[in-house]
Amino acid sequence: MEWLNFRLDILSTLTFAFCLVFLISFPNSVIAPGIAGLAVTYGLNQNALQANVVWFLCNLENKIISVERILQYTSLPSEAPLVIKDNQPDNSWPSSGDVHLRDLQVRYAPHLPIVLRGLTCTFTAGAKTGIVGRTGSGKTTLVQTLFRLIEPVAGHIVIDRINISLIGIHDLRSRLSIIPQAYNV
Repeated sequence: MEWLNFRLDILSTLTFAFCLVFLISFPNSVIAPGIAGLAVTYGLNQNALQANVVWFLCNLENKIISVERILQYTSLPSEAPLVIKDNQPDNSWPSSGDVHLRDLQVRYAPHLPIVLRGLTCTFTAGAKTGIVGRTGSGKTTLVQTLFRLIEPVAGHIVIDRINISLIGIHDLRSRLSIIPQAYNV
């Protein structure tokens, strides 16, 4: 907006300067001094008027974009329920920490390709496990799926004999912890 105001100020200043040169170059008999003074007064007000119009239009555009973003948020799918009363795990869950992934398939959005394809593995309880790989190999996606930040398209994750897709996300996330990406284990 500031850049646009600056450019419009330069444009109106050049236009005003051209009009002044134009008014001065004519003899007094062609243009009456009162009309010339009125033209100069209107020319001086042109800068402020243009700045106000540009400011108003930019603010209007920002407000319209804000409404558009709110509309986009209303169409987002909601997360799974925090707690599923009929399927709450015991207070001691997870007791051992066995994690089984069976034919896990994950994508970030319905229109995007699958990024984890048929992942099947087991992390045994008590074992220190590090997940390593090159950039884009799915390490973070796997962790996001484990915490149900991303829901799998197919397959399932079982922790201590409980399918995590069947329990509430609060029950899951409050009982799991992770050490974030670190270079040493």
